[in-house]
Amino acid sequence: MKIPELKGKHVAIIAMGESQLDYHLSKIYSNKYDEVWGINCMGEITKCDRIFMLDPASRFLDTDDAGSQTGIMKTMFKNYKGPIYSCELDERVPNIEVYPIEEVVQYADCAYLNNTVPFAFAYAFIKKLHK
Repeated sequence: MKIPELKGKHVAIIAMGESQLDYHLSKIYSNKYDEVWGINCMGEITKCDRIFMLDPASRFLDTDDAGSQTGIMKTMFKNYKGPIYSCELDERVPNIEVYPIEEVVQYADCAYLNNTVPFAFAYAFIKKLHK
């Protein structure tokens, strides 16, 4: 998979904790972003350019293992049209792309990513968003 060049872009990464509050406050103060990346269900809550969901879609579509997030994820799969980076493809969600884990591990020389947020940051790192 070819990942688009993002060098020099101003990207907001919003998850389901305080980062979503910080993001919305920053918008109130007229901050602008080239892209907005959401973690899991944020694509149904806020306009996002990319979603990082490192669980398989089957976790949300076939089980209730995600608890209260199950319903909103099912809705997001129907509504969200941008890329969703995940650990595996699922034909029921055609815009899922396999996360480029090999490229990340090789570039960073590190394989420890303990939840979805570090996966999004690692993606930014390999695309050289850091200054």
